[in-house]
Amino acid sequence: MADTPDFPQEYEEKFFPGGFTLRDEANAIVAWAFRNGPLEDLHAGRYSELLEDNQYSRITDEEMKVLMLKACDQVETLLRLKQDNLREYLLQIKSYGFRYCRNWKR
Repeated sequence: MADTPDFPQEYEEKFFPGGFTLRDEANAIVAWAFRNGPLEDLHAGRYSELLEDNQYSRITDEEMKVLMLKACDQVETLLRLKQDNLREYLLQIKSYGFRYCRNWKR
């Protein structure tokens, strides 16, 4: 991944040993696409024992549509940033990965 002068090198070395990989980038994109959106609203609801029974749907088709469209909007925003301003994209994606994905599978 390209050098990002604005992202602290010591953070990258400590939290992304071996460098910020494609997997790290994918983790950050997925977190960016789904975090703080409609999925969080669904997740914030109360627990029900019905959630344990796989024969019941947990979300409606309309909720799934909203989730996917929001995720696509978010990914498009990131891809446009990557295309138009790679340096800013790398800063944003590494920062997001640092904040939310440090403990995810790499």
